[in-house]
Amino acid sequence: MSVQATRECPSMWNEKYNQTDYVYGTAPCQWLLMNQHRLPTTGLALAIADGEGRNGVFLAEQGLQVTSVDLSEVGLRKAERLAASRGVALNTVQSDLSRHPVVPESLAIAVSIYAHLPSKIRSDVHQRIGQGLQPGGLFLLEAFHPRQRDYTSGGPRDPDLLYQVEDVLADLPDLTIIDALEGQTLLAEGYGHVGLGYVTRLVLQKGASL
Repeated sequence: MSVQATRECPSMWNEKYNQTDYVYGTAPCQWLLMNQHRLPTTGLALAIADGEGRNGVFLAEQGLQVTSVDLSEVGLRKAERLAASRGVALNTVQSDLSRHPVVPESLAIAVSIYAHLPSKIRSDVHQRIGQGLQPGGLFLLEAFHPRQRDYTSGGPRDPDLLYQVEDVLADLPDLTIIDALEGQTLLAEGYGHVGLGYVTRLVLQKGASL
């Protein structure tokens, strides 16, 4: 959930997450829930910028072996507690996404939920994830759109950290579009994302032929 590999540092996110409450709640992102029927139930999963772990834990509950990557050690410790409370295993890795390795063709699914990266880093990370997907593997993303700057429900203000569908597709030209949209939605994720927002949503697949 963190804005990763930007001018912001881990200490800011550690301070943000250093409280009993889960900033973005413990329920998974609605886009992830809406695509539950598409999710694999075996294999390796990667959740980038997973913050306090709500999305990584949900993937683990589907039967996946999940690695949650985030800058914040505090957030990841909360992710581990959430996983334990749900009776699932979660591998947590404190890492800057600009340097985090992904083993080629190792992933059944990768999810990027509000992982707002500068465009140059975003492209590199997405390409690494694309290479890391197995044939048939899925990439699922939700991020704030540039029009989110007109809303007050959260997200960065820097336009370089906001995503349009065309930006992500340019990063991953070899993946097939399963679903894609940009538009307004009602957010209710803890107290971190609340109210109307404008988001970009994608589900892409490696090696799919439609």
